[in-house]
Amino acid sequence: MLLKNLEHLEDYVSGTKGDETFIRLSSNENNYGPSPKVVETIKKISSLTYRYPNSSYNELKETLANLNGVTKNNIILGNGSDEIFFYLFMMYLDENSSILTIEKTFTYYRILANILGAKVIEAKREENFSISCENIINSLNSSVKIVIFPSPDNPTGVITKRECIEKILISIPKETIFILDEAYFHFVPQELYWNSVDLLKKYDNFIITRTFSKFYALAGIRLGYGICSEKISKLYEKIRMPFNISLVSTEAGKAAISDNEYYSTILKRILEDKKILIKELKNLGIEVLEESYGNFVFIKAPEELGNKLFEKKIIIRDLKSFNYEPGYFRITIGKTEENKALIKAMKEV
Repeated sequence: MLLKNLEHLEDYVSGTKGDETFIRLSSNENNYGPSPKVVETIKKISSLTYRYPNSSYNELKETLANLNGVTKNNIILGNGSDEIFFYLFMMYLDENSSILTIEKTFTYYRILANILGAKVIEAKREENFSISCENIINSLNSSVKIVIFPSPDNPTGVITKRECIEKILISIPKETIFILDEAYFHFVPQELYWNSVDLLKKYDNFIITRTFSKFYALAGIRLGYGICSEKISKLYEKIRMPFNISLVSTEAGKAAISDNEYYSTILKRILEDKKILIKELKNLGIEVLEESYGNFVFIKAPEELGNKLFEKKIIIRDLKSFNYEPGYFRITIGKTEENKALIKAMKEV
């Protein structure tokens, strides 16, 4: 019974504050919004929302399989990647098991493990916030059934190299799964990108999760997917809720994938604006982690910065809920004019 685990459970702290009059740079959304093809698709499908979706989701799975060079039997779907984590945690964890993650990262891993009564082991980061393979491997014990962390990391944006991922895969038992959360992989520069899907051919216990919330600007739609072995996907299909992906999500996801031209243009703009924002922040004397590869920047600034900007109707993410000390913030790269408004406001405060 899970009820006994909930009484002292920490709440998930969202970055979604303020109303539509605020500039929201706190949730790593793509403020440019979805492709016009997606908007048109949603309009067309709205008249059919009285129907259940096809529960196999074969068309969306085929689309994602072709995109990633796998088969549809390697694809699992979730109402956002958060739901995928939830189902996988339910499949592999109990009160005698543990997850192994890194300190000061995406808080939902810890919350999900606590719901199920599992323990959480957090490997220490390096001094430059990077993820240490050695610390992860040295933190392994027989209770660990899931290893999970993001690359690029949330909230720092640091990336983990292929060699590190493979060292971990070699070190864990075959019955332990390794979930690599790639919510921000689209924003990694081409010269630093490596294709994690290649590792699936060698390791049956490796799972990659991705989302439509960031790059594809579909955070409100709630759609995520995983890439894994057929063995894991078959088990996943047994546990997931019927119709867990809505008809709108299914069609919007396919439409988003089809409009590479729109998203490539937006990606280029976001990465260019990120460089400009980093330069402006440094000119203001703000400490910025430059080796950071999400659609956001990770900074250290005066503790009162968040409240001062909120007064000017700009929201950035305070990282206390990630267990960072006061003064650490994560700032989403918004539209060009939003980034300019941020810098103007920071100069004023």
